[in-house]
Amino acid sequence: MSRLQGFGHATDQYESRAPNEHRSPRGGATPHIELSSAYSDTLREATFWLTFIMSSDSFTIHNNFIQCFGQTEFDELLSFQTKWKVSIKENLKDGCASITIQGASRGIRAAVLEVEAMCCKVQEDFAKELENLMGLKSPTSSPRKPVDDNIWLWLMLQVEKVENRALRQLFDLKKLQVSTSPQQMYQRLPAQFCDLLSRVGFQKEFAPPDGKLGKGIYFSSSVSGAEKLWLKSFAGEEYLYFVEAEVLTGNSTAGSPDLIVPPPFGRDPLTLYDSVEEGLATFVVFNGHQALPKYLITLKCLASVSALRLQFIANKMLLQFEFIIF
Repeated sequence: MSRLQGFGHATDQYESRAPNEHRSPRGGATPHIELSSAYSDTLREATFWLTFIMSSDSFTIHNNFIQCFGQTEFDELLSFQTKWKVSIKENLKDGCASITIQGASRGIRAAVLEVEAMCCKVQEDFAKELENLMGLKSPTSSPRKPVDDNIWLWLMLQVEKVENRALRQLFDLKKLQVSTSPQQMYQRLPAQFCDLLSRVGFQKEFAPPDGKLGKGIYFSSSVSGAEKLWLKSFAGEEYLYFVEAEVLTGNSTAGSPDLIVPPPFGRDPLTLYDSVEEGLATFVVFNGHQALPKYLITLKCLASVSALRLQFIANKMLLQFEFIIF
């Protein structure tokens, strides 16, 4: 995930040999991978990822854009099995897609990199197609801006403002169709989708939880609620990413797993609810233009912290978050 410049450049080295591999008796330079990032948290996250694939005989890639794979991508997966002598299995459960790769460590490393590269290409193609549909001939999103250069606290917290003129225009048009004012809500998402979010807005592929309210875009009314909602989806991650958004929930009703659009409102089958909900804490919209990303909140997961109240100032407004880590 690309990051903003200006916070200092950090580098690290990771030796790519597995523990059971030996140096060549002829000597020479030791093979290694050098990681470079403008942000230390991104660097540590990448190092953690590399450490895991270097020492594992099984690796699972969680990415819902796997559902966008076509025949070309599946043919490539078959070729990877032969090329790297690994087994590759696609999984789809509760609306979440993943690929599990098993085999010898050398083969797993190579296959994981190939599959991850394929996922990145599918994501980029998806983003470009959406940008074309929005009529964008040039980028309309601005680089995410730190709300405060000193916002990095002892918890490694950072808040970045997300700005995109096209998304704002589409949201304002959608606002004319919804009778109620937007609500401030939150979503937790994987690190690899943070930049994509700033380009094309919210998509159901980014962060679906269990899907029990329908196949849409989920939000929580609080940061702690978002943490709980996506607790199983992102278990074990060192850094947590939350998005604060304006969400047009409008007329809402109870959700169900089979929904791909909101249910009809009243007797007219062409008039639909704006969203579905569960107990006024979780809302699901089925159109990404009903939500406008405002801030990206990054913090480090500390198991020793039982409860934390965070305050920061953004756009001359005091925003208060409650976050609970179990």
